[in-house]
Amino acid sequence: MNLPNFFHLFDDATRNWDMVKLGLSTFAGAGTAIWVARHNESRKLHRESVAAGNLALLALRDQINDFLVFRKRFRHDVANPARGPVAPVYMLVQPMFFQYAESVVDFSSLSFLMKQRNNIPKLNPLVFSAKLYRDLVKLDTFRNETIREMQEKLAEVEHTNPARTEKEIERIVGPFLISTATYVVVGLALHARDDEKVYRQAVKELREALIHTLGPWWWPDRLRKRWPKLVGPALIDFTDGDPDIQEDALPALPQQLLSAMEAQEKGELTTSPTNMPPWYGSASNYSQVTIYFILAKR
Repeated sequence: MNLPNFFHLFDDATRNWDMVKLGLSTFAGAGTAIWVARHNESRKLHRESVAAGNLALLALRDQINDFLVFRKRFRHDVANPARGPVAPVYMLVQPMFFQYAESVVDFSSLSFLMKQRNNIPKLNPLVFSAKLYRDLVKLDTFRNETIREMQEKLAEVEHTNPARTEKEIERIVGPFLISTATYVVVGLALHARDDEKVYRQAVKELREALIHTLGPWWWPDRLRKRWPKLVGPALIDFTDGDPDIQEDALPALPQQLLSAMEAQEKGELTTSPTNMPPWYGSASNYSQVTIYFILAKR
């Protein structure tokens, strides 16, 4: 091989290597740009998911706060000793003017949790707590309307023929309002007794689903659950609230209300038919149906 041919081959190899380096650098640059874009998009989606989870937790916190305030006022109201130990159930409460936050959980923003099958059962308590909260707000509003209507009927005859006994009150107010008020009070008492554990369970399950989904995938679940603040997303913390709103610090429910709650759960709650005209039918059954339709239309 003569010297000119060698240099010619060397020049060709150099040009080919330059083309290879150019192709590799172009590929590496494009790959890096794609990785950076995907990484930034992933971080953006992660931040949005954490924000959506925190907003859902905030809504749950509002609902729990509303429930705790309602329970405290309701328990003190029904336990008021001024009404006496034998007051009928419909006389145990007064209108309570309390502004509910009416916060709602945006389930569409939590759709990223539904991509993993294990998270779907954890959302069931969240759905149930949202339904309970809506029912509580509607039933409490209906309580105010019902009790105020009863008070207005009694006020109309206060100066002419005031009601002094239970039978006189029943005659003036009417069996339908009495039956309706009884079922409303019992329904609120059941809410006050049972709802807190549902809210707490919803918070627990939602936090676990968020930590499992948004936490670093390379950390085992056991470590993520043990140190969620160290290796998990920045989620809102919950506390039990002030000691004076805890159930143990509240007055006990009166015995007549406890008996009515037990009868309601057994399907045996009825109101006294002594003052009901024969054409009125069963006021208790009629009241149940009426309350259902009234609450369904709100």
